[in-house]
Amino acid sequence: MFQIIISVFLHMNSLPLFQVWKARLHGYEEATKLFNKIPDEKSPEYTKYAGLLKKFVTDSNAVAQEKGLDAVLAYLANAALAPRYLNLTFL
Repeated sequence: MFQIIISVFLHMNSLPLFQVWKARLHGYEEATKLFNKIPDEKSPEYTKYAGLLKKFVTDSNAVAQEKGLDAVLAYLANAALAPRYLNLTFL
C-alpha cells in the first residue's frame, strides 16, 4: 500500500502531495517507518524521497505538518546523503 502512496506522491508534482490531509498524514507516518527500517544508510531508496522533503515540512495542515517533520527527521537521522541534500536544497 505504501508503494502506491509514494508512486502517487512522485507523479503529483502539480498538487501539494494529496488534497486530503489525512491521506498525507498517513503517508508521512509510513515514510517515517520506512526511513527507520531501511538497513543501509546509502540505500537508493532514500533518493526517491529527497525531492519531497520540503513538501513534508510545509504542509498546510498543522497535524500533518508535524508528522511530515517527524518523517524528515527520520530521513536526516538515517540517510547518508542527507547532509549533501540539505546543503543544496535548504540554503
